[in-house]
Amino acid sequence: MARPVEVLEKIAASGEAVFAFDGNDLIILWNKACEQLLGRPAYQVLGRRCYDVLCGHDVHGNRYCGASCPITNQARLHPNEELHTFLLDVPVTGGGVRRIAATPFAISGGHPSLATIVHVLRDPGSSASSLERELAEAVEHGTGSRPSPRTPAGHVASLTDREQEILRKMAQGLATEEIATALFISPVTVRNHIARILSKLDVHTKLAAVAFAYQHGLVASEMLELPTLPTASSRPSARSAKAKPAGSRKASRSR
Repeated sequence: MARPVEVLEKIAASGEAVFAFDGNDLIILWNKACEQLLGRPAYQVLGRRCYDVLCGHDVHGNRYCGASCPITNQARLHPNEELHTFLLDVPVTGGGVRRIAATPFAISGGHPSLATIVHVLRDPGSSASSLERELAEAVEHGTGSRPSPRTPAGHVASLTDREQEILRKMAQGLATEEIATALFISPVTVRNHIARILSKLDVHTKLAAVAFAYQHGLVASEMLELPTLPTASSRPSARSAKAKPAGSRKASRSR
């Protein structure tokens, strides 16, 4: 059986728009196709709560995304009930709203409350993708609920201060050359550190390493405040302040 992290690595590389969040509702995966569909780069959303990012409404305009998300509650409180595709209107960069069809899946984490919730996104008029069918089969047969042979606390402790620093930079979306510049080291040294990080965390991609970092609180306190996505109802203010003409400012002169 595939482990949850292996499932995430597979869907991250797929051509379908996919995002996933952990047991704390924090986004741990937001692939390239999802970036293109919703106009938000991964570094802006990773580590944030899914409902704060999506701000979704149902087709009638009612707020759907929130702390009491019906999809999350069903997946965690009623794991034996099948999750179904639903329509969602989400704000996109630039002020518009896009309607998407979202198909959710719960990837077992050993207990329903620990499940990773995956959403595959597509246009409402398109048919289910091959990835959706594969995930449905994986969920039906289970992705392996046995405990992982890894011990997360031990892996965190085994990372050196420099490796944790580089992992945080990776989570902020910095490329290898940018990390090297920020830390005043060579790109080759950064690549060597990244290779050791992947080995110690027992993952195969930088994405999986970043997901691990968010799941275990290695980067949350270091992340900068991220831009806020406008809600579907937001509109430019009609009472925006107008700049005063330069000639209207009177300079005080001494007599």
